[in-house]
Amino acid sequence: MSTISQPKSLALMFLLGAFLTGGAVGFAADRAVNRSRPENQYDDRAMRDHFAKELNLTADQRRVVDSAFDWRRARSRELMKQYRPALDSVRDSARVLMRAVLTPDQLTAFATMIERNRLAADSMSRTRGERR
Repeated sequence: MSTISQPKSLALMFLLGAFLTGGAVGFAADRAVNRSRPENQYDDRAMRDHFAKELNLTADQRRVVDSAFDWRRARSRELMKQYRPALDSVRDSARVLMRAVLTPDQLTAFATMIERNRLAADSMSRTRGERR
């Protein structure tokens, strides 16, 4: 392998690795999120109510459980602030790889999909009282 093509090969390997990592992370996140919310609707209060009803929690238990959920959400937000830039970078690298093989019509459809997903994520964040 010549020295000129070696950097290109390394860049391609990096992008491929980022693509595969992004796909795995995205798949795992989608499975984790969609498992707990029917038909892509997120309603924290309904989830908590269902949880409390299924376990037949007392009012005192419910207060503690709600506090635990609030604590978990706050810690998760802190972690995501730290890791969001890296995850966004992986996602963006994967999109570069995907765009490289798409036709002009597919690129248009892909851009529409990305915008639809962004709007859905923004809507879900607003539902949870978060800012993206």
